[in-house]
Amino acid sequence: MPIAVLTAFAALRLVTESRSEHRTSYDIRGAITSTAGLVSLVYGFTRAESDGWTAAATLTLVGVGLALLAAFVWIERRTESPLLPLRVVLDRNRGGSFLASLLAGIAMFATFLFLTFYYQQTLHYSALRTGFAFLPFSIGIIAGATLASRFLPRTGPRPLMVVGLALGVVGLVLFHGVGVHTVFLTGIMPAELIVSFGMGMAFVPMNSTALIGVDPSDAGVASALMNTTQQTGGSLGVSLLNTLAASATSSYLADHAGRAAAQAAAVVHGYTTAFAVSAGLLGLGAVISLVMLRAGRADLPAELEVMAAA
Repeated sequence: MPIAVLTAFAALRLVTESRSEHRTSYDIRGAITSTAGLVSLVYGFTRAESDGWTAAATLTLVGVGLALLAAFVWIERRTESPLLPLRVVLDRNRGGSFLASLLAGIAMFATFLFLTFYYQQTLHYSALRTGFAFLPFSIGIIAGATLASRFLPRTGPRPLMVVGLALGVVGLVLFHGVGVHTVFLTGIMPAELIVSFGMGMAFVPMNSTALIGVDPSDAGVASALMNTTQQTGGSLGVSLLNTLAASATSSYLADHAGRAAAQAAAVVHGYTTAFAVSAGLLGLGAVISLVMLRAGRADLPAELEVMAAA
């Protein structure tokens, strides 16, 4: 709390206001339909774990969610002050970057969740040891982001995004091979370093591409949308992949009933199923980046050239 109070005081003294010259209105309908649509989708994915994918409640929630999101797009096309101007996402480069960001959010948030379960419930790590086990992620992300920042002005965003997401796929495939007694140093840490290095490589050009060619009046929306796609992907990914992992665990138990170690192996099978699906999502993100991104070095902000030369 003291830090928050100090920050608020500093903001009042140092941050200056910037006001638009044009009068705008709030897009209440867009905010309601987008929020309700995403909530319905997440709840529908969650209900699928207990009720099944063909249950009436699951299908209704997913259908309502998709209908509300379609209504959101319809509203944004017709309202005078849209919450999300569609011109921001319809640009080829930005749209590809947002899609890749959404898929990365779905894959990585779920990966962190299942790795936490794996460390604490399967390998029986303490909370402190689990925290240390995640440190290679920080090392890899810093290294990948540093490399991407250096090479982005020279290569453009597409090669770095494609290679970074591809490395993420490799790391998640390695995670798919973990078992009940996998050794951290040889069986887990290499996968963490590869995934995190790839994500560090991908996120730098991903964020830069989201702002390429955007009108100054839309820069705030474009920047916020990059964060929104990752957070939305995280919510959808955790609910969806948790359901898939639970289904895989149940199927494994049904096929291996009577075996002494079936319970532990079934839980790990659920985790590895989620890792495999996450790898597929990152692979799809790499393909989207390869196909949709056309921005080159000349399209990047001039500031990046200065950073690369420094």
